[in-house]
Amino acid sequence: MRLRHLEISQNIWKDKRIPKETKLIYSYIYTKGFDRIITDINVGEIQQVINIKNIGLRKSLDILEKLKYLIYKEYSNGMYTIHLTK
Repeated sequence: MRLRHLEISQNIWKDKRIPKETKLIYSYIYTKGFDRIITDINVGEIQQVINIKNIGLRKSLDILEKLKYLIYKEYSNGMYTIHLTK
C-alpha cells in the first residue's frame, strides 16, 4: 500500500525531527479521527498499514506527544485513546 501526503498540516511533513514512519502513523490516526478530536485505536489496525510493533508505536506516539501533535493514553496493552491537538 502506498501512502501519499494526506490533507493534514504541512508542518508535520516539513518537520525534520519526526521520522517518516511516525509521520505515516500520524496521518493514519488523523484520517481515522478526522472530524473527531478523540479516537480509539489499537496496534493491530496500524499493523495493517505499517509493519510496526507496540513498542515502536509507543515510541512514535511519544515523539508526537513531545512535539504537541497529540496526547495519548494506553488504557490496555496495545489499545490507545488519542486526542488530536493540531
